[in-house]
Amino acid sequence: MTPASASPSGPASEGWETVVGLEVHCELRTATKLFCSCRNAFGEEPNTNVCSVCLGLPGSLPVLNRQAVEYAMRIGE
Repeated sequence: MTPASASPSGPASEGWETVVGLEVHCELRTATKLFCSCRNAFGEEPNTNVCSVCLGLPGSLPVLNRQAVEYAMRIGE
């Protein structure tokens, strides 16, 4: 959209372009968390389904949950 084709007119809108961004969040129904093999269970006691990856401890390497990737690809179709 160029300033000449913009619908609002007047000195305040000259030289500006309208940009709209969306941020979308979703919850995938997977048995484990996204970057580790810890159980993904709602309603559990706090800090029970954690590991070194969840806690962000040095030296722990995350592994991507394959099922989450497959679900996300289905959403994108």
